Amino acid sequence: MLYRKRCKRKFVLLKKILLSVVLLIIGVTVFCEVHLSDFRPEYIRIQAEILSVNSVCDAVNNTLDKLNYSYSDIAKINCDKNGNVQSIETDSFKINRIKADITKAVQKEIAKVYDNEIEIPLGAFTNITILSNVGPCIPVNFNLTGSFSSEVISTFEQAGINQTIHHIKLLLTSKIMTTSLDYSGKITFTTDFEIAQSVIVGNIPSGYGSLFQTYKK
Repeated sequence: MLYRKRCKRKFVLLKKILLSVVLLIIGVTVFCEVHLSDFRPEYIRIQAEILSVNSVCDAVNNTLDKLNYSYSDIAKINCDKNGNVQSIETDSFKINRIKADITKAVQKEIAKVYDNEIEIPLGAFTNITILSNVGPCIPVNFNLTGSFSSEVISTFEQAGINQTIHHIKLLLTSKIMTTSLDYSGKITFTTDFEIAQSVIVGNIPSGYGSLFQTYKK
């Protein structure tokens, strides 16, 4: 009889422990779900921005390295008999190739990271800095897609007496769409990349005209 009572007490205690564990799991799940709805959009936005910027920079830098154009490949400076700069001519074919190749490379790079999964530590929901990376991680999935437009611009920078640095740069505007089960957002950013530069000795004509055209796809 005494043995049965002890077994019954142990069984009741075990049921209480199991019930407590189940309630704790349910409580943590509800807590995470409630806070995740507010926390997830900003976390996804930050991670998507980091991922997309890195992908864009890698694609552009790899393309420029592959093309390996120098200033003389893109631009030609025409001077008069006294050495004064009369005009700057650019190779429109190579300029358009740079823009087209970079746009294609960026689109291809973003396509590689279309599906993404990030893990949010449980401690991040506490808003306590020292606990932000503590605890089990909750997986969150999101997708990336985007459109891109590029523009090549020409700028001049004074570099001393009668000397000017001519910069040829690419401006790439990225519009990234981020989507998940319960979130969608858009990230727009513009990055500039130096294509080529050269030091020009002599006066630069004030009206050298529009050298480049915008390429969009």
